[in-house]
Amino acid sequence: MTRITSTKSNGRVSRSASAILALTESGQHLLKIDGYSHTKDVPTGSDIKSQPFRVGGHNWRIMYYPNGLNSNWSDYISIFLQLDNNVPQGVRAQHTFSLLDREGKPVPYFINNGTRIFTDGWGTAALIRRDELEKSQYLQDDCLTIVCDVTVMKEIQTKNIDLVKTTLVVVPPSDLHRHLGGLLETGEGADVMFKVDGKTFMAHRCVLMARSPVFHAELSGLTKESAATIVVQIEDMEAQYFEALLRYMYTDSLPDMKQGEAAAMLPDLVAAANRLQMERLRLLCEEKLCEFVNARTVAIILAFAREHHCHGLKEACLQFLNDQENLREAVAILEDLIAKLASSS
Repeated sequence: MTRITSTKSNGRVSRSASAILALTESGQHLLKIDGYSHTKDVPTGSDIKSQPFRVGGHNWRIMYYPNGLNSNWSDYISIFLQLDNNVPQGVRAQHTFSLLDREGKPVPYFINNGTRIFTDGWGTAALIRRDELEKSQYLQDDCLTIVCDVTVMKEIQTKNIDLVKTTLVVVPPSDLHRHLGGLLETGEGADVMFKVDGKTFMAHRCVLMARSPVFHAELSGLTKESAATIVVQIEDMEAQYFEALLRYMYTDSLPDMKQGEAAAMLPDLVAAANRLQMERLRLLCEEKLCEFVNARTVAIILAFAREHHCHGLKEACLQFLNDQENLREAVAILEDLIAKLASSS
């Protein structure tokens, strides 16, 4: 935020400016568990701490609970981020815990989207079930690597601005998304035709290859000589949902949706994002789906999250059910549904 003031003296205007700076600092720490099977001997409720690391002017540690935070979570690995120095007023921060896959790429399992005031520790009691981990690609040669990304909101400051330098050149916001979106609208230079649910959509091979590793693998081997326009048939998606997917590829954003439209479209987009290996799209849809978690939907959303590896969405469901009142309401709804199904059969 910038504040400009002016005074007038003898016909001349004196101008000055200041800025309010709400800055952040980010860092990452990798915690490697070498000899995972031996850490299972650690009692439930006991943690193993990482070496300290520094982000945003503060020391942090990762608290790793091989057999869960307490007896309620003894089948899970629990993990928390701990502020390692005494800050009475706390530290405002966000963090994400990810597991490294076979290719060494991080897969987010717990996302603290909101800003938390850290005075001690914050994390998840249910990072991953141990039996799920032991069957997964994340455990290799008895080794597991957890990545913690931390963003610290630093103290807000003010400073003076050189008004001459800031007003001589004004750079407008990026409009790349508008230009690419216009290219999609006109279809100019398009060389790929998608046939979806009785409709056709024109697209550009170079954009598709840049946005999706799957499209890159499928389209990179095709040459102009093989076909003037590449035709791709999409069988398992409605046209309006595919249109939203294609627009995301060009503009990096989803269309505005009413609640009912979003609830219907987002699961299909998650499935498409998984197939096309578009991680940001999956996480964007996953974040929006978290808004739909309630007593009536939590069971079906939790099943969907597990099937489609939406670990943040799964955590949102588990946190919702961790509230005893929410859990009782969800169980009552399920019991009522089961009774209705039994009486109608």
